[in-house]
Amino acid sequence: MNIVLLDEHLLLTEALQILLLRMPEVAEVRIYNDGKDLLANTISNPPDVLIMDLMLNGMTGLEMLDVCRTTLPKEMKIIILSTISDAQTVRYTIRKGANSFLSKSTPLDELQDAIRQVFAGRQYIGKSIRDNLANSVFTDEQIILHLSPREKEVLQKVCSGRTIKEIAYELKLSAHTVQYYHRSVMHKLKVKRTTDLIVQAMKHGLYVPDGK
Repeated sequence: MNIVLLDEHLLLTEALQILLLRMPEVAEVRIYNDGKDLLANTISNPPDVLIMDLMLNGMTGLEMLDVCRTTLPKEMKIIILSTISDAQTVRYTIRKGANSFLSKSTPLDELQDAIRQVFAGRQYIGKSIRDNLANSVFTDEQIILHLSPREKEVLQKVCSGRTIKEIAYELKLSAHTVQYYHRSVMHKLKVKRTTDLIVQAMKHGLYVPDGK
């Protein structure tokens, strides 16, 4: 098995390289601290498993994930190893094509297990993340059930940057009616500003920006 580590912290990647090479099934571990360098050197020689952080020099980890999934073989497995481990980010990266998500507080034996799991074709979510992910699902379901179909529709358009007048025109409603739905959604999500509304909508998986 060939592994590539992508992380801007050289000390961490060098330590991980030594530890992962102790796995009997691992033949090679290459290190990159910059996404562009990785792409330049892996197009013709992609690894079996890519382990990457979301905080990178240059492009973000999510942008890097998109590029990897469009330019590198789909058979390549991707493990996210990051200090960012909120439920929204985990769900979003899995939808974007990550095979596993682990916190950087994960012990070595669990990382090794995750590598074996994804190499065998399975997905793996870190133990320290699972409870938060499960709790967020229940919370999200409660919020989604509380929103009417029309409120969800207005929420999507507000989050995408439409004005009240534009939403009213698109939905063939009066501006007053759209304002009512807007206020109702803000009340249910317990926010007072539109910017906070967008943050809450993204946090609960009610809105995912296109092209990000």
